[in-house]
Amino acid sequence: MTGFTAKMAGEMSDETNKDLEAAFSKRNETLRDFYNTDALSLSDQERESLTPIFNSLKDNAERYSEIKNIAVGGEKEITLAHDHRLDRHVAMARAVRKDTPQHIEQFLREARLTANLAHPNIMPVYNMGLDPKGVPFFSMELIPGDSLKTILSKLREDDEEYGRTYPLETLLNIFMKICDAIAYAHSRNVLHLDIKPDNIRVGEFGEVLVCDWGLARVVNAAEPESPDDAVTLDADVLNDMTLSGTMKGTPGFMAPEQTLAYGEKTFQTDVYALGALLYMLLTFELPVRGASAHEVVQNTREGKVVPPRKRKPDRFIPGSPAAVAMKALALRPEDRYQSAYEMGQEVARYLSGHATEAERAGWITKTSLLLKRHSRVAFLLITFLLLLAVVVSGNLVTISREKAEAIAARKQAEDNFQLYLDEQTVTEALGVELGEAVSFTVRSRDFVNAAAMINLLETGLKEDIDTVQRQNLYAQKGTLHFVLQQFNAARECFESAGNTRRIDRLSELSRKYAEIKPNDRKRLTDQQLADLIRDDMPSRQLTMYYLYYHHLRRRPASARPEEYLPLAGAVLDKLNSSRRALNKPLELTETEDGNHLDLSRTPYRIFSMNIIGIYRRNVLSPLKLSSLDISNSKIESLSELRGLRLDELRMVGVKVSSSKALYRQAQSLQLKRIVLTVDDYPKETIAELKKHMQVVDAGSREGITPAGRAGGGSPE
Repeated sequence: MTGFTAKMAGEMSDETNKDLEAAFSKRNETLRDFYNTDALSLSDQERESLTPIFNSLKDNAERYSEIKNIAVGGEKEITLAHDHRLDRHVAMARAVRKDTPQHIEQFLREARLTANLAHPNIMPVYNMGLDPKGVPFFSMELIPGDSLKTILSKLREDDEEYGRTYPLETLLNIFMKICDAIAYAHSRNVLHLDIKPDNIRVGEFGEVLVCDWGLARVVNAAEPESPDDAVTLDADVLNDMTLSGTMKGTPGFMAPEQTLAYGEKTFQTDVYALGALLYMLLTFELPVRGASAHEVVQNTREGKVVPPRKRKPDRFIPGSPAAVAMKALALRPEDRYQSAYEMGQEVARYLSGHATEAERAGWITKTSLLLKRHSRVAFLLITFLLLLAVVVSGNLVTISREKAEAIAARKQAEDNFQLYLDEQTVTEALGVELGEAVSFTVRSRDFVNAAAMINLLETGLKEDIDTVQRQNLYAQKGTLHFVLQQFNAARECFESAGNTRRIDRLSELSRKYAEIKPNDRKRLTDQQLADLIRDDMPSRQLTMYYLYYHHLRRRPASARPEEYLPLAGAVLDKLNSSRRALNKPLELTETEDGNHLDLSRTPYRIFSMNIIGIYRRNVLSPLKLSSLDISNSKIESLSELRGLRLDELRMVGVKVSSSKALYRQAQSLQLKRIVLTVDDYPKETIAELKKHMQVVDAGSREGITPAGRAGGGSPE
């Protein structure tokens, strides 16, 4: 029975294994079928959805759809369009004058010529063709931003935002990109012949594009040496022969030879236009005056260019770029720069702190520029050499005189030996006096170059000096760290200096604010500095000046004016020996025109932090005020408000010390409106004010405007 049972069990086991193997094979086949992508069947619609870009190319619908008009000129109208194939917005150009085939051909010549000028600073052309109505067009890159003409117009109007965005250095960098574009075009033997601010686009992210090549000409060039060099453009195809013998261009930017019907146009013709453009960047005016276009052209032919500094005597214009502009505007082409690239390099030399060839700088100018490029090293070197020269020359004179007396007297050997000892003593004293000179220098209260002074002190501390000198150096070094808000370093120096009444208070403040701001690399907040200024002793006013000076240098420009209010109040209280802001904090009011501050009935008469000969700053400047009320306050002169740019000033009940100077002081604030008591001032003063701004009598409800109009309207 036992053998039979074992046999049956074995047969059942074999059957079970076969069933498991069959089930596994079936599952394996099912999985292979599931992952077999070749066996999947997709509908035509599903397959088409996998290649949307490829399918869009098969669409016969119109490629462009126009959205809106952008601009219309004498030759072209520009519209905003959407390119459905590339899915992007483009600028679409169509000819304004399309009455004749010649007009259409000229329009298409510009498109093909521009398309062949591939440069980062030349407007790229994407496509050219005929729309469904048979009208020719070409599409270009769409650049958000302004034309250079708009930028210069805003700068001429003293627009603050444009003034911050486009300082002279930025304008000159834009000009160098324009020079690069024209230099490239010249390398392709193409003259632009219509360079002017209207034809320059400036984008939001530094893009600069030269546009409108409608008057461009291809000059004849030598035949290429090999087929690989054949990159020249066909002048016969791309030049408009109908313009031959006509004057084309913009008065003021045309070179003298361009104003003549058959004048020869060369690369120097474009260089002249670049000079006129640079002149406008410096003065915001054309280089040639004239009451009409005809007079401008006539003065251009005679070379009557007014130098930039004479044109704008009240405006700071650097001599180097002014000289570059005048050379480019020379009457004879051979006297101008030989290429646009050479002119751009001249401007680059100025921006890097070097003299330009056009100004023919002497050794004094070149040395001045060298020192400016290396100002910190030059300051330390000159200081050291002056100290060394004073100390060494003084002592050498003493030694020489004593030697001469000894030789003349022919003293005995003992006297000669004594002379030797005296010389040794003087030599040793030389080192001591040098140390004293260093000590005297660093005891000065000029902490503008605090970091450099700290380095000089560290050098002095390495010398072998007596205890008193070492303590003085440590005390001075601690004060320098203190004004830089390096409170940990200041605390260590004050501890090394020992306890003296002169630094006791600074030592206490260093310990206190080292706990508030443990990291010496960070700066205090405006509120914390306000607290520190109020903690400080009145006798430490100069220290407070330098604390404020270095704090403002590190304060980010993006900081909100509201954050600055506590600091402004603390400084005003300190300058005017008052506690007004401590008891009644300053409040900033936001209006439609900007920030307003009410300082009426305050004891303040000083508003400027003044380090004589070094630094002057109006305490209210960071508040970015558009209007200020100082009615019935203690102010004696509006010159205290220098540094502010206000739209409105209320000064009811304030009678300044100099009525004659009132209109000049008010004009320096660029006021549009002033509110005062008219009877407090002479009629002549009020009449002068009316020429420049709106005057409102506090005793009347009607304003007195420059044009004699009543009411509150802004003056023109």
